[in-house]
Amino acid sequence: MLLPPFDYRYQWSPIPFIVEIVGLAIMNIGLIIMVIAMVQNAYASKLLDINKGQKLIDTGLYSHVRHPLYTGAIIMIIGLPIALGSWLSLIPAIIGAVAIIIRIKFEENMLIEGMDGYEEYRTRVKYKIVPKIY
Repeated sequence: MLLPPFDYRYQWSPIPFIVEIVGLAIMNIGLIIMVIAMVQNAYASKLLDINKGQKLIDTGLYSHVRHPLYTGAIIMIIGLPIALGSWLSLIPAIIGAVAIIIRIKFEENMLIEGMDGYEEYRTRVKYKIVPKIY
């Protein structure tokens, strides 16, 4: 969040205003996906844990990808630096997106071990973040 203001002030990597608007739209699409995922899964949390009595959610967005909250987060993370007018800020944004993808590996292992029905869910919903891609 510190890089975009400096980039804007010193014009290190300026972005045309219309492209910033597109970045804002992308960021908001990611945010909407995140909100829908949280509404559909009351167990969504920033912590990697399984709560007592937690049930597997496999409807809505969760019927298309296993981690729609992360899908939205990645879209939002990529759109934010563009909306703030900084191509240069895409570098830390991409690093953040990669960190989320790495986190998914740990979360998948935890869910396989601790959540009833998760292994079967993985066979039905093959994609982690993007349908038909990954």
